[in-house]
Amino acid sequence: MTLRNACPDQSRLSVIASSCLLAIIAGWPAQPAQAAVRNAEDLMVVDCLLPGQIRKLGRQATFLSARRPVRTTQADCQIRGGEYVAHDRANYQTALKVWLEGAMTGSAEAQNNVGEIYSKGLGTEPDYGMAFQWFKKAADQGYGRAKINLGYLYEQGLGVPKDQAAALNLYREASGIQDELMYASVVQVQISARDEKITGLQQQVQEGEAESAQLRAKVQELQRELQQRRGALEAARRELSATQEKLAQARRQQDDDLTKLLENQLLAQEEQINSQRTQLASLEQRAGSAGGAYAAAPMLEILDPVFVATRGRNTAVYRGGPGKRQVVGRVTSPQLVSAITVNGQPAALNASGGFSAQVDVPAGGAQVSVAATDRKGARAELAFTLLPQAASATAAASTPAGDGSLPRDVKLGRYFAVVIGNNSYRDPAYPALKSAANDANAVAAMLKSRYGYQTTLVLNGGRLEMLTALNEMREKLKAEDNLLIYYAGHGELDAKWQGYWVPSDGAAGAERTWISNAAVSEILDTMPARHVLVVADSCYSGTMTRASAPTFDAGSMAPEKWAGWVKAMANGRSRTALTSGGVQPVPDTGTGRHSYFARAFLNVLQDNNRLLEAQRLFREVSTSLALGAIDSPVPQVPEYSPIRFAGHESGEFFFMPRGAGAAAGP
Repeated sequence: MTLRNACPDQSRLSVIASSCLLAIIAGWPAQPAQAAVRNAEDLMVVDCLLPGQIRKLGRQATFLSARRPVRTTQADCQIRGGEYVAHDRANYQTALKVWLEGAMTGSAEAQNNVGEIYSKGLGTEPDYGMAFQWFKKAADQGYGRAKINLGYLYEQGLGVPKDQAAALNLYREASGIQDELMYASVVQVQISARDEKITGLQQQVQEGEAESAQLRAKVQELQRELQQRRGALEAARRELSATQEKLAQARRQQDDDLTKLLENQLLAQEEQINSQRTQLASLEQRAGSAGGAYAAAPMLEILDPVFVATRGRNTAVYRGGPGKRQVVGRVTSPQLVSAITVNGQPAALNASGGFSAQVDVPAGGAQVSVAATDRKGARAELAFTLLPQAASATAAASTPAGDGSLPRDVKLGRYFAVVIGNNSYRDPAYPALKSAANDANAVAAMLKSRYGYQTTLVLNGGRLEMLTALNEMREKLKAEDNLLIYYAGHGELDAKWQGYWVPSDGAAGAERTWISNAAVSEILDTMPARHVLVVADSCYSGTMTRASAPTFDAGSMAPEKWAGWVKAMANGRSRTALTSGGVQPVPDTGTGRHSYFARAFLNVLQDNNRLLEAQRLFREVSTSLALGAIDSPVPQVPEYSPIRFAGHESGEFFFMPRGAGAAAGP
């Protein structure tokens, strides 16, 4: 079984400098010729500080404007005479220097970028406390990207106490949509013991007494340390409050020198407080998890039908009348699960954790109970009401306008695709793949013929070739365009859990010869395209996404809400990824000439005859995999989420097949 895991010379500089200077003096920004690309590193995105512009005020006064921060490629930064940090990001302070001045003067974009620098670490450990402060400043100004980043910190408990409600509210605000919004996989429960008197419990308690005593002592020690940290934090807050009062007084006195000094002192104190906050959150997390050594447990989730938000019992509405209806679900860690039942009847569980069962649904709906039991006897049960659409006047009235057609006043723009499939690798440490090139060829053909994409196909591409294809899109695309990037090939994971795509010339153990997910994110951030979707079928592709995706149940919207939702999502800027798995290997070949994931992806696109949103694509691919990957040698659970640090704000990626009509509209 194969897994997909696996400077210019002086004369040229003089000419360039002279040309740029003439253009600047003339009052226009310099428009250099296309930057020469010598190697793959030239195409990496960096934080670049461009020189100031020479400007004239009236006929006599001439001055030099402040330097301008931008994110662009190394080659572009070089030819424009900018200052940048090499892509290895060995010192985050240099990258910070590019954006900090703008952040201090109130630029929301710069504040968010500073927050991302602290959050990434860039050669050091991330400082989530400082990241929180800068994200908060930008979010308070209504900056969508900062709200997404801030929500992620709350969701994961990084630098702040974990708060799922605060995270969800920030995701809501960033999306601009308040209705029909739920967490992805909201209908998910953890398998836990309901009956404490299970076989052998008393013996387990006795054996665990000594360990429990040690854990209690550790918790007490952590709590004492927490108390000390809280005291130090309170003292720092008092000192910060005093400094803020001095700063306010200095501003009232218009003492610029003192104000600048106190601002620097204030920033230093904020750094100290946020460092303490980060340590405090870490200690709280350790204290909270010290007694939970046995908390890890499988999760039970329903994939199809899709649940809708109701003020009561979980409800799933499907299109169609009464009769037989298939219920599809999955569990994580299937090797730990001993049995799955649907309404008391056993359901077969495949190696990937998928299961399905037929349920008789009368006109008035059916009560469904799905239960999972693990090998220790712990049990989880998920109960819901399954309603045919014809059985509910509300459901019948909520059919999307034109059955998913594109509202007449919505323009989706042009569609482009970069499709990469790597079968052959120079390094013998990477075995040849059987299906990656087949997958890429089929996906490119499908997107071009059925959906009208302008496609760029890269087969067995090296690092420079892959980055060149992405950079050409960065230079070609306009703000109203859409881009899909499909990658099939080997993937890698380093010691810091950073994921990589492996080019055909990549060398085992040499990270600099791979393409990191972080580098892909930075490239996407600089692209002007409104919507970008990355579809990655490689090992460890799930490391690209690290935030929950708010789920819009578009299938149950009334016609007027459907049209408004599509318009809002089409106007938003989105950067999302659909990956074939999480942080684990995925199989190369499934049934036939394609991987399990590619076959499911192609089937959904082939069968679609309406406006298809990427979230629905994800759900249908997940359902198809749960049913079709029975023979898969490893569990495969696809993921769909915003891409971190790629500039995601809101919006959704849409697929519109050729020939599908627009809604009547107003």
